[in-house]
Amino acid sequence: MSLELLKNKGVVVARPATNQQQKTFVVVGVARGGTSIVAGALYHLGIPMGNASAPVFEDLRLSLAFEKQSKEKFEQVVAEYNQRHDVWGWKRPSTLHALARIARKVRNPHFIFVFRDMLSVANRNTISMHMGVESGLLGAVEDYRKIVKFIEKSKQPALLVSSEKVVKHKTPFIDALADFCGVEATQLQVDAAMQFLSPDPKAYLNKTRVTESKGAIDESALKAGILKGWAYYSLHQREAIVEVRVNGDLVASQAANLQVDAYKQSAKHPTGQCGFEIDLKVLGAHPSDKIEIKVKDDVVPLTMEPSILRDLLDWGTEVEPMDLVNPMGKINYPLLQTGLLKGWARTELASKPALIGIYINGCEFARVPASIYREHLKRDKAHPTGCCGYEFDLKAHGVRPSDRIEVRLENADCDIHLEPICFPHLEEWLSQSDLNAVQHKQVAQG
Repeated sequence: MSLELLKNKGVVVARPATNQQQKTFVVVGVARGGTSIVAGALYHLGIPMGNASAPVFEDLRLSLAFEKQSKEKFEQVVAEYNQRHDVWGWKRPSTLHALARIARKVRNPHFIFVFRDMLSVANRNTISMHMGVESGLLGAVEDYRKIVKFIEKSKQPALLVSSEKVVKHKTPFIDALADFCGVEATQLQVDAAMQFLSPDPKAYLNKTRVTESKGAIDESALKAGILKGWAYYSLHQREAIVEVRVNGDLVASQAANLQVDAYKQSAKHPTGQCGFEIDLKVLGAHPSDKIEIKVKDDVVPLTMEPSILRDLLDWGTEVEPMDLVNPMGKINYPLLQTGLLKGWARTELASKPALIGIYINGCEFARVPASIYREHLKRDKAHPTGCCGYEFDLKAHGVRPSDRIEVRLENADCDIHLEPICFPHLEEWLSQSDLNAVQHKQVAQG
């Protein structure tokens, strides 16, 4: 007998899947209990997950309809998904409070129940949501009681998953998940699902922290010793407190509540009351000091180019007004068919270069700065300096046309292309001459 058979790999088929072609997979678990791992694996195996996106893979459209927080009815969205797909999935932790209702409302429900060590659940809520660990433990106990009670009484197909075990035993989990779902995944899909599985994915940790803040620093003003910018919390309305540390010591804190009309006009903040301004010279700070700016309780500092003050012998005197614009960017879509990702992007500040994140099959692949000079972009006023272009050779780095490509503006709240891009009709990337021929043919056909 092999000892391999004695290993607990964290997957149990409570009730096998049906042979019917049409199925709805419902991923259920407690909040911050590992449901994103399973939902992401389903997505990478080719199961449509509505409008869900990385890193939490939660379909907000369907979820808000389910919770009666949108104008759409839950049944209408479900009917639309049923018409569009024979098989699709949905993940929402709050569904555990209405499992019987869901079992009645969706077509041929197949439940995937995700379990996690309760202390880990409670501690994650403490870290991400600032909850007390005791209340987190009590909440997890009650939520798991509801899940187990439903499993005991229901007759629907059910797969039970340990989120901690499956990241250690990836292959058995992916095999069991694909078998339960009845999908014949390609090797590319299996590889993407395997690569996705991680015990502590960086993007997930960042997305789920309740203290996540957004903001920017006016680097032109910073050179004159004026710390000026904007900041706010992403997930709630509480006023952000900006903290300034010089050489590790907290020297100032200020509420980010100054009126910044440009930010209200760009629809990034409802009131525009998110600005701050602190005179570093008054604080006795020098350009050679290590200066860190962070919103209180957040773990990630506000973005600032580390070299911005490196060559300054003293503070300057010129302070240009902060000119905010909408973060945006574009991709040369036709050229992308050759395997070359080329485009431009800007953040809300001209002095803050855009950072482009490239994701392949849902996983972060590369980051490149958008800083290449493009004369026509300056001429067309897309960017005041024109230094906003970027290029990345996907073909040279082994990316295939059938891979799902996502491009994100990492240091601003913007996706350059909202839907993943792929070219399943291409077996190989086009050559430049092939692309020219395709474009000429399209022009000829009108």
